[in-house]
This record gives sequence, structure tokens and C-alpha cells, in this order.
Amino acid sequence: MKPLRHILSIPLLIVLIIFSSNVYSQESDSNNNEGDEITETKESIKPLRIGVKIGVPSIATLTAEYVTPLLNNRIAFTLDYFPFSANISDSDVKLNNLEIGANIYLSEKGRGLYLGTGYFNFNSKITNIIETEFDDGTVDSGKTTIEFSTINLKIGAKLGRTFYFRIEAGYGFGNLPETIVITNDDGTQSVTEEIGDIGFLTSSGVPIFNFGFGWSFL
Repeated sequence: MKPLRHILSIPLLIVLIIFSSNVYSQESDSNNNEGDEITETKESIKPLRIGVKIGVPSIATLTAEYVTPLLNNRIAFTLDYFPFSANISDSDVKLNNLEIGANIYLSEKGRGLYLGTGYFNFNSKITNIIETEFDDGTVDSGKTTIEFSTINLKIGAKLGRTFYFRIEAGYGFGNLPETIVITNDDGTQSVTEEIGDIGFLTSSGVPIFNFGFGWSFL
């Protein structure tokens, strides 16, 4: 009986081996599929984006964006920064623009249409403003600063995956100064100018329009 019992146990052992192999194979395939899906997701999102944007009010900006896993890869944090120095019409102009915000993509792949919001800080210093006529009638070189901050609301679109193109439009809400004060170098004389003479700035805020391009990583 023992040999017969051993013989009868062989098919059962084979069945167990085959069953175990199938289970292992299915688990392995499942893990591989999950790995492929994760790899595909990472490749399709490329969450780190570095580029430039050109427009108003910041003129030109270095921009960085990182898409997080939040809401199925829809939430991205953004940072725009641009220090700028130049001599314009014999005046020395220094700009320091910073915006920190977030984008909410409508797609799960972190591209396409999105809504954006952010805090924007504009800081400029202008020196050697030649032939400035001050309130006492004297004419001399002057200097001034323009500073304001806004809460920005935007709608935009990011097109492309590795190399991308971006366009944004919106409005920055804030209390902008209506006038600027220009003083002489030693601060003893001054003159007040209307902010409207500068251009696109208004007392209630500033329009936003820019376009840009860059590269996506990771």
C-alpha cells in the first residue's frame, strides 16, 4: 500500500507545483504590470519643469514647476524668480520679481489646461534719472523705487512633454501705488509722478499675460 500511496501522492504534488507556479507567475506579472504602470506614469508626467516666461508684469522670468501626486498628479507647485539689471535711457534699473504659487491641472498627466494662483512681489529701484525737475524748480538726477504685491489668478495651458510650450493670462489683484516719489541723490528734493505714466499698472491691480517654454525632467 505504501508504494501505491506514494504513486497517488505524485499527481497531487504535481498539481500543487503547477498551482504554485501559476500563482507565482500571476503575482510576478501583476508586479511587473504595476511597475510598468508606475514607470509609464512617471515618464508621461515628467514632474520637474524648468523654463522661462516672457510677458507682463515681470518682463522675463525663470520658472520652475513640480507636479505632486496630489489629486492624481493634478496639483503642481511653482516658483518664478527674475533678478534684472540694465541701463535704460542712461538710468540704472534693477528689478527683483518673485512669485510663489500653485497650478491645478484638469488632466491627470500634469499638462494641458490648468488654473493657477500665486503671490507675486515686484521690487524695482531706478537711479540716475537724468534731468528730473523737482518741486522747487531745480533740475538734477533722481532716484525712485516701485514696490507692490498682488494675488494672481490665472488660466493657462502647458503643451508638450519633454520640451514644452506654456501660455498664461489672468489678473493680479492688489493695492498698487497710484504715485511714485522721485528724490535727488541726497534726498533733499522730491517730485511726485502719477503711476499711470508708467503704463500697464493700475491702482486695483495688473493684467497678466505671458508665454514661455522649457524642459521637463524626471
